[in-house]
Amino acid sequence: MSRKNHTMRNGMLIQKDKRFSQLKEKQKEKISSWIAEETMKYYEAHGKMSGKGQDDIILRNVYEQIEKAEIWLPFYELKKRYHSKKAHIQHKCLERAERQEKINSHA
Repeated sequence: MSRKNHTMRNGMLIQKDKRFSQLKEKQKEKISSWIAEETMKYYEAHGKMSGKGQDDIILRNVYEQIEKAEIWLPFYELKKRYHSKKAHIQHKCLERAERQEKINSHA
């Protein structure tokens, strides 16, 4: 039984089940920075970290950037990556907020 895991998209052969680890290093770095930026934007806008329902908002915004950059990655791989790094990103957001509060209180 053959398993087709490639499809043609915009004249390019695309692997449908690509994993995050198979991306080029620059692509991984871009995606990781977009995840961090969107998470920080959410935190700054709402004053709290995202919950399960709000994670999809962040992921959709990041996935739009991935598609604009023409990087092929299935959504479930992005979601898996986000959840594996979420605690680390949240910690960074809280540290950044604390530094900002210290700066504002000294001014």
